[in-house]
Amino acid sequence: MFEMYIESEGKKLRCGYTTGSCATAAAKAATYTLIHGKTLDFVTINTPSGMDIDIPIFETNIYEDYVECFVIKDGGDDIDATHGIKIGAKVKKSSNFLLDGGEGVGRVKADGLNVKKGEAAINPVPRKMIEGEVKSLLKSLNYSVEVVIFVPEGKNIAKKTFNPRLNIEGGISILGTTGIVYPMSEDAIKASIELEIRQKSLNFDELIFVFGHIGEDYGVELGFKRDNMVIISNYVGFALQSCLTKNIKKVTLIGHIGKMCKIAYGCFNTHSKVCGVRLEVLALEMALLGYDMKKVNEVLAQKTTDGAVDILGEGNEELYKVIAKKIKDKCEEHVYREFKVDVVMYAGTVNHKFLSKA
Repeated sequence: MFEMYIESEGKKLRCGYTTGSCATAAAKAATYTLIHGKTLDFVTINTPSGMDIDIPIFETNIYEDYVECFVIKDGGDDIDATHGIKIGAKVKKSSNFLLDGGEGVGRVKADGLNVKKGEAAINPVPRKMIEGEVKSLLKSLNYSVEVVIFVPEGKNIAKKTFNPRLNIEGGISILGTTGIVYPMSEDAIKASIELEIRQKSLNFDELIFVFGHIGEDYGVELGFKRDNMVIISNYVGFALQSCLTKNIKKVTLIGHIGKMCKIAYGCFNTHSKVCGVRLEVLALEMALLGYDMKKVNEVLAQKTTDGAVDILGEGNEELYKVIAKKIKDKCEEHVYREFKVDVVMYAGTVNHKFLSKA
């Protein structure tokens, strides 16, 4: 079974697996049972982090024309609202591969999210994981399968998440970009950031800051090297100031407009619980540039910055340039202009859209 630990503040903490990994394991196990008529005690899946993990199968139900399997969500020592809940997959034969969400999986009711309006709130990475693992069992067969992910407690659990604010109704989202949950306290996260900055400053006097793995991948697409990249999570100010005691001459900050907008007006911890200002920044800068107030209000009415970027469409280079310049100025001011800070701002989490640099 999956056993992985990290050290944090002198403590040994157990890692867990995401809702995306749970859904993938349940779907793979149900597909195997549908094909072979045998149940599994656990299933091995490959995670986006490149690691194979074994996930126990909690329950299997075989019906006349479909199979259901359940996995218990295990967040390790990083307990959240979904820890301990059952995540299920119902699989039946079909002429084409289909994936949808059932009971307790949210349905997207607005544009601008990672999943199209009207579809089940199964994010792109888990979708790819589920399809890949299920199809690996279907090779040489003359049929495919329909997979429905469901979460019996999902509707109630969703009330404890941000889904209602994002117009995702009826349940939780199936999430995860690495497949693995790494439990870390805020202090431990900061300690790991500082350590990585310290280590990389020994070989580089220029660093690339990204907020997470998506930003890291986009940075590589743009031609930056992973060697001097540091994942800073939400701790922009802490990471920048950590460079002051190192031999750093330049930092390039690559980030999604949703987080970057917050920095433009001096918020250096971009966690949504600390600072929720982002659409407001876009709207203010639009107003200052003389945009029609109807369009400004349309932006304010969006649920996400990606949604705002979509409705704005093309031809807003000056708007994004102004925001990027303010981010650059705030960051350099934050480190007393001891070193240069460049900024790269983009939209989208799967299909990235370059917006501006400064």
